[in-house]
Amino acid sequence: MSTEQATAPVGIDFPAAEWEKWEKPGAEGRVKIAYVGGQRLRLLELPAGFDEHHWCLRGHTGYVLQGEFTIHFRDRSVPCRPGMGFVIPDDEEHRSQGSNAEPTVVFVIDEVAQP
Repeated sequence: MSTEQATAPVGIDFPAAEWEKWEKPGAEGRVKIAYVGGQRLRLLELPAGFDEHHWCLRGHTGYVLQGEFTIHFRDRSVPCRPGMGFVIPDDEEHRSQGSNAEPTVVFVIDEVAQP
């Protein structure tokens, strides 16, 4: 049994975290962010009908909690619905577009240094 103490939190209390404004061209919403061990963990809430205008090259891993949206790649599109996870590798150009029916809530993890 190790006597070292853990250096990273075991749990992240997203319900207690404050919402912050989040925006990219075509997508304005809100986000709760935590940084742990070189990773950025985000709870994102985007309005119905959001449509990101710019292509992203950063890899993401996530899980859809609410709403349906589509991840567009240069050569294909992948629909996502509640209960689905997704993995987007680094350098794979992509952007997302929400359905007009309801907001999208998604949990996303990516490798980003804490600001």
